[in-house]
Amino acid sequence: MEFVEAVSKRRSEYALNAQGVDTDAVLSTIKGVAGAVPSAFNVQSARAVFLAGDGHRRFWTIVEDVLRERSRDPERFERTREKISGFSAAAGTVLFYEIDRKTHELIDKHPTYRDLFPNWAEQGNAMLQYAVWCAITDMGLGANIQHYNPIVDSRVAEEFSIPDGYRLVAQMVFGRIVDPAGPKDRLSGDDIVSVGQPKSKNQKEM
Repeated sequence: MEFVEAVSKRRSEYALNAQGVDTDAVLSTIKGVAGAVPSAFNVQSARAVFLAGDGHRRFWTIVEDVLRERSRDPERFERTREKISGFSAAAGTVLFYEIDRKTHELIDKHPTYRDLFPNWAEQGNAMLQYAVWCAITDMGLGANIQHYNPIVDSRVAEEFSIPDGYRLVAQMVFGRIVDPAGPKDRLSGDDIVSVGQPKSKNQKEM
């Protein structure tokens, strides 16, 4: 698939399962793109933890358990539980982390940019997420992004031996598309992209 086609086809797919998904190939593909993603000052503070099989299912069991403990409405939780079951039925989950210590080190070295480094770190992590998402789409699979952090962070860190200082940012569920999502309203490239024109000499003088 051409790059532009992969970008165009990427979207949130929620009806996923694990049938026929080669998770080893997905892992290899993710590793292939992860090292090429840029970051401000080459800080490389983003990390990804790949979960498949029992690890994937265990993650979503943890999410369900945490949400059950916090729920005060059994009927509403049942709808949540069904949603979690859908995620668990997929082939795997990619956990995206940020190492904040690396950002703080940059702030110490370059205090002039102290207010910008946290934003740049989030942007770098988002680029990793997007690159992985497009790569998964290029494989003919579907994915969606979830954010059950920070309420699950401590249990997930303990269960999967996540290093200290890793902050969970997002969770990407992937799998074979069972029922493709319908069309989505999107602005066109013409709506989003304009061509900047410098003022003419006469306009500048006015």
